[in-house]
Amino acid sequence: MRKIVAMLLLPLAFLLLCATDVRAEGNALYIDTTYDCDGRGGTYEGGYVPAVEGGQARFVLPLRAQDSAIPSITVTPEISTEASSPFAYGNYQFTVYASAPGPEDPNRDNLFVISLNLPLKADRINGTYPVTFQVRYTDSTGAQQSQAFPVYVTISDGTDPNAPQPSEAPAGLLSIDGAHLYAGMDKPYADGYMPRVENGSAFIVLPLVGVTYDGRVTVTVDLGATADSPFLYGNYSQTATPQGWGSLYLFSFEIPLAHDRYNGSYPVTLRAEYLNARGAQTQQSFTVYVTITDGKTPPDPNAVEKVEAEKPELFISQCAIAPETVGGNETFTVDVTIENIGNIRARSVKLSWASSEPGILPVETANAQLLENIAAGESAHASFAMKTTKDVLAGSQPFTVTLDYVDLYGGTYSTAREFLVHITQPVELSYDAISVPKEITAGETLSLPANVFNIGKAPLRNVSVSVSGAGLFPTSTVFLGDIAPGEAGYGQMEVFIGMLSMTEGYTESYGQTHGLYTITYYDDADTEYTAETTFTLEIKQPVIETDTQPEENQSPVIQWWAAVLVGLAVIAILVSGIIVSRFIRAMKMQ
Repeated sequence: MRKIVAMLLLPLAFLLLCATDVRAEGNALYIDTTYDCDGRGGTYEGGYVPAVEGGQARFVLPLRAQDSAIPSITVTPEISTEASSPFAYGNYQFTVYASAPGPEDPNRDNLFVISLNLPLKADRINGTYPVTFQVRYTDSTGAQQSQAFPVYVTISDGTDPNAPQPSEAPAGLLSIDGAHLYAGMDKPYADGYMPRVENGSAFIVLPLVGVTYDGRVTVTVDLGATADSPFLYGNYSQTATPQGWGSLYLFSFEIPLAHDRYNGSYPVTLRAEYLNARGAQTQQSFTVYVTITDGKTPPDPNAVEKVEAEKPELFISQCAIAPETVGGNETFTVDVTIENIGNIRARSVKLSWASSEPGILPVETANAQLLENIAAGESAHASFAMKTTKDVLAGSQPFTVTLDYVDLYGGTYSTAREFLVHITQPVELSYDAISVPKEITAGETLSLPANVFNIGKAPLRNVSVSVSGAGLFPTSTVFLGDIAPGEAGYGQMEVFIGMLSMTEGYTESYGQTHGLYTITYYDDADTEYTAETTFTLEIKQPVIETDTQPEENQSPVIQWWAAVLVGLAVIAILVSGIIVSRFIRAMKMQ
């Protein structure tokens, strides 16, 4: 009888166990396709592509929750570990909290903005690669949920996989003997051989080594274009046979030089023709540079040539700025020299000045002055003052000087030149404040923002963010690079929380630690600056829970269909009990 009851109850118990172990599946998160991911209107609706710069790929994934009871999500990016993957492999996992609505975006409630700067390999290959963001969260019913969101990034600054691979030179070609010194050479080719130039000629020595089919090599000299060439052109060609140990072909050329040659370095191509070891006709070219130092100085291509004209022609030949470097809200003086390179007098000369930059202004209300008439071949001097505002941008900023004048016959002329003034401004920045918990367990990871804003008028150079402290181990320093005035650099730092004793000089494993959050940056003069923030947190010992310990505050989630299954199981048990009791009663009556 007991065996019969056990056989009836066993499948019912298995049914109850399955009913209580099933978890609900949901789809509470979805991508906000209208969110501006890069500050330039890049949305998933418009085909947003993660930015690749500075050796990193920056991912932004805005997720919006249909369930308002989800306070945070845990994000684990999954990247390929294959050798062809462009990503530097690492363990990335962090927590993202729901954004609070603000005046600029009142719809930010239930929005989780995932931001990740993923380092790239130096030898990455161009292509499109996926990164899958695994997201885990607890919904309003208390059930654990998981969703995956793949995001694709395009790498275009790496190696082209379709580029042709360099091939080795075919066997049997001749090569220059760079190790030995021959007659007419001051040093071997391996040490930087230069042809001798003396007595109005250039002497070129070319030692070739290798195996040929018939032991003959012919070399012809190509002197290049004739324009501005220092050489006297002719037909220069020699045929040589092996010397010495049987594979040396030695050529020596004397090239006459022109008397009106200019100094400089000129290429000479030596073309070799021969039958290679297989008997095939072969051609090779060897380039040797001849340096001329005993000739004339070549003309300056930037020199202004004064041309005779049947008109006045004014030219600003010199411009001196004092002081050379100007700060914000300062004054500087400009002295100009004006030459009349025409052949008649310039009359009613008006000098004016202005700048297209909003931070550079004339000191006086009137930004013009009249000058005396300037005769042909003569010059005049003028000076004026300009000033900068406090908001002028640092760097080399332009201003324009204009000349308006007439000639004797009423013809009007105008000419202008642009000059640069160097402006310096102090570097200024602000950054997002960091928030750390009062307590944290060893082995966890702390995410800190690395968002820096340039609120000054000078660029911030080589901006980086780091964290130091006992038991604090950042995965890496966040490098934001250069940040222009009015712009920002965004990043995120992951700090692994270890034990205090993992830092040299500490014996305690757990307790209070003091961290230092440091932003390092430079100005245009390469002067280093730092901005620092200190914080304190308590590192707690991890609590290891065993199976024998009772779990507190656990309320299992049973869906309606699970309750139906339980009810059916209870009815089945009652029916089974009635059948068994009747069976026993019948047995007793017999």
